[in-house]
Amino acid sequence: MNRVEVQGEAGTNQKTVVVLGLARSGTSVTTGIVEALGVDMGPPSYPTDWNPKGNFEDEEFAKLHKAILNSAEEGKTYFDPTAPGKILAQRNKFEGRIRELLAEKSRGKALWGWKHPDTIMMAELYLPYLVNPHFILVFRNPLGTAHSTVEHTRRFKDKVDLWRALKLVHFYHGEMLGFIDRHPELPKVFLSFEELVHDPVKEAARLAEFLGIELTDKKADEVERLVIPREKIAAEKVRAGTLLGGKIPRLVKKKLLPLLRANHKPGS
Repeated sequence: MNRVEVQGEAGTNQKTVVVLGLARSGTSVTTGIVEALGVDMGPPSYPTDWNPKGNFEDEEFAKLHKAILNSAEEGKTYFDPTAPGKILAQRNKFEGRIRELLAEKSRGKALWGWKHPDTIMMAELYLPYLVNPHFILVFRNPLGTAHSTVEHTRRFKDKVDLWRALKLVHFYHGEMLGFIDRHPELPKVFLSFEELVHDPVKEAARLAEFLGIELTDKKADEVERLVIPREKIAAEKVRAGTLLGGKIPRLVKKKLLPLLRANHKPGS
């Protein structure tokens, strides 16, 4: 299916930014940086125990992905994925919803995008309807991703042990690279979580160049505020779980999200 070029604001071609990466691999901080650069990556985020600066995930994409997964094979989740072919088989059933969601989210925006871990499995479903897509592929040390997954799911009913987490890393990396291998013409950039943490402004400059965005001093300052040094991350997670540090701010922001969505503009 041919893609339709849509003109964005100020007469420029629209650009769709898709952050692809595993859960617990650094996609949240990457998306926060992309937002700080001036790309509309969806509704405002809020801190969680696992992402003190927010997860930068759009709930509307999460709801659609859950519906697609359940339609493909009931009860399946990111941590217990179904076969890729079953996802692709949902193309006709969900074409309308996908097109509607993309139209709603991109309307009137020259630079926009989203991040959600399930997108790795859904990328082929979205691709025919994306205008000028630019993919940011985020990678983290596999063992680091696996350990973080084990920690993240320890409160879940379906806990993920280290061996299963490593197999998930292997599976999803294969899906990401397979997608890019099938579509070598797509604009893409590869990002290392470790390098991002080590020198966030340098990696932000790479992203800005890839997306054709100016990295101003103001944006660079915001990038540095977003990236929490590794030696401070544990304390920040604890703070995000306290009443004043995270729970009350999350409650307030959840109540205000409809208003924030209506008035949201990415950083300049």
